[in-house]
Amino acid sequence: MPKTYEAWIDEEEGVVTLGDLENVQWQRSKGLLKATRMLHRIEADTPEEAHAVHNIKMGWEPYVPIGKPAPCPRGCGGFYYPEGSGECPKCGRIN
Repeated sequence: MPKTYEAWIDEEEGVVTLGDLENVQWQRSKGLLKATRMLHRIEADTPEEAHAVHNIKMGWEPYVPIGKPAPCPRGCGGFYYPEGSGECPKCGRIN
């Protein structure tokens, strides 16, 4: 199931942050995200997909996920990155 991710930039320091809406809202509520401007929103099934699209939008090198993809252990036919997010695009969180 797709989630919404947001990319924010702290224009003073040039730091870019990408996170799902829940994480971004939590960081902002704790004063941890000092970003001043939202760059873009992305709808994606996994954090790896969100990072890949984000890198394209930023004009950066292609995103390389952590570890190797593996078949979903729940037998849905999807692939996930157990060393990365641990999220299957069909089943959600596996780990």
